[in-house]
Amino acid sequence: MLIIVVLGVLCMAFLSLFWLTPWGVPTLKRLGGGQVSPDLSFGYRPSDAYRLLDRYGAQGVSHWRRLLLLDMAFPALYAAFLALLATKWSQMADAGLVWETAAIACPILAGLSDYAENILWLRILGALPERSDEAVAAASLFTRAKFIFFGATVAIPLLHIAVGRAV
Repeated sequence: MLIIVVLGVLCMAFLSLFWLTPWGVPTLKRLGGGQVSPDLSFGYRPSDAYRLLDRYGAQGVSHWRRLLLLDMAFPALYAAFLALLATKWSQMADAGLVWETAAIACPILAGLSDYAENILWLRILGALPERSDEAVAAASLFTRAKFIFFGATVAIPLLHIAVGRAV
């Protein structure tokens, strides 16, 4: 149980750093004229992503690169935290092997998708001013996967409850 609490506190610390400090998203959003970075939106087209990178300028690109490097730790933390919570939930709910496997796999797949997305974006930013529309399209797919698996992480226990009540 202690490991879950520690991971939860570390996740909250990362989220606070990302969302509430000048070192995080607020500065990047300001540099983007109010737009969030592509990794925080559900899919994006290369033309839109490169337009935003132009708006960021060198300062914004550099800031986002630092955030992406910091974000190389966060997916492991949230994936471990949520997978451990899913394990506890499946034991308490006596969910069964299929539900437990899905509940544990989804946060891990979200974290892995987040890593793939981050690596692609670091490569894209490192290659500027050259464009790689294919890499942006691939990053967009991983961003969507991250959101879908993260949403499924929350939805699985709720769906389990709904199915249990319907039966």
